[in-house]
Amino acid sequence: MTCTAHKFGGASVRDAEAIRRLADLLHAQLGSEGKAVVVVSAMGKTTNALEDIWRAKGEPRLAMWDSCVDKHLQVAEDLNLPAATRQKLQDRMQACWAEALRIESDGVIDGASKQAAASYDAFVAAGELASTTLVEGWLQASGIVTTWWDVRDTLATMGPHRFARVDESQLQSIGAPLREVLDGSSQIVVTQGFIGRHADGRTSTLGREGSDYSAALLAVACSVTSVTIWKDVPGMMNADPKRHPDAVTVPQVDHAEALELSYYGASVIHPRTVKPLQQAGIPLHVKSFLDPKAPSTCIDAYPGLVPEVPMFIWRDGQSWMEVYTADGSFLVEDHLTALFGALDRAGIHVRLMQQSATHFGLLIDRDDDLMANFTDLLGPGFWVDSTHGLTLLTVRHGDEETLVRLTASRTVKLEQRTASTWRRVLE
Repeated sequence: MTCTAHKFGGASVRDAEAIRRLADLLHAQLGSEGKAVVVVSAMGKTTNALEDIWRAKGEPRLAMWDSCVDKHLQVAEDLNLPAATRQKLQDRMQACWAEALRIESDGVIDGASKQAAASYDAFVAAGELASTTLVEGWLQASGIVTTWWDVRDTLATMGPHRFARVDESQLQSIGAPLREVLDGSSQIVVTQGFIGRHADGRTSTLGREGSDYSAALLAVACSVTSVTIWKDVPGMMNADPKRHPDAVTVPQVDHAEALELSYYGASVIHPRTVKPLQQAGIPLHVKSFLDPKAPSTCIDAYPGLVPEVPMFIWRDGQSWMEVYTADGSFLVEDHLTALFGALDRAGIHVRLMQQSATHFGLLIDRDDDLMANFTDLLGPGFWVDSTHGLTLLTVRHGDEETLVRLTASRTVKLEQRTASTWRRVLE
């Protein structure tokens, strides 16, 4: 039996037509013999809408929630799914709503920020649970034998809400129930990305864009032969085609290079996706769901392989935080221990950092909630000065002439260089 894993993002399930196209694509990829674990993200923009609901209060919140549920029910109607599937959709979303409200009202979580993060996870999980219900329903209607799987029963998590971790050493053992399903009559297991469950029973999330990581974890757990991440672009390109019209697809990328690119902010794959696949020897393909025959990328063991073209990574919406000690003293090891501990507990991914004698500089994706939590976690011994609206440009395997040309019209706030990587923070 050949078993593969496939991950579909929000754009590939944004409406009924997209879900139909997903089913056709899977049928073409698998034929009548192949089996697959299919990991599906929330419908396009749904997570953003659920975040707005999480932030809202009172009657507006309920109205926003009803609108979100109705949007998914409309897709079910467009697909002509049976009443039983529509009821499952409502029940699964309602369970998330109930869990979130229970967390907000029961007071069992110590600390307002922790409680808010836990309710966030419960709210946003509704997106993945709803989208997978729709996809599984349509696959069933198309004559494919499928099983809907609650990934929270498989991915046991630990650590802070919104940025939970999975013990990767336990993947083979936790994957046993899924492997049994695949060994049975089901051709496809449809499950969620992005979410898991803590030991206390509460829903957790793996961080935004964490569905890629979920697919990698499940691929290892089920011992699949390959993973394909389906995107709206043809493979991993050397630059964003919206910014660089001459961007090209890079056909082969070594694991080490992919790790570097994802760490620096390449949006094609989640930073944590590559490592478990590398360790398990599972190749990762990046393909276009709009044109499956278009050029694609394979991330695998290609030792020493360097892309033939420079790689350009732009990250807008960046915030520069300068952390100072409250008494104006020099930064010493004790201060850094507290600083990195607060970053870890706040779940902040640092894009770039720089230390001076009197302060520590951090570049992050702007998130006001996380930044406020980080400041609270630092405590009264520190103060933070922030600058927003910045852009980070990372160039891999390029040259200074290209870097200067790309940033000629911008003020350079900070620059870092290594033998293979040039980085500029731009105002």
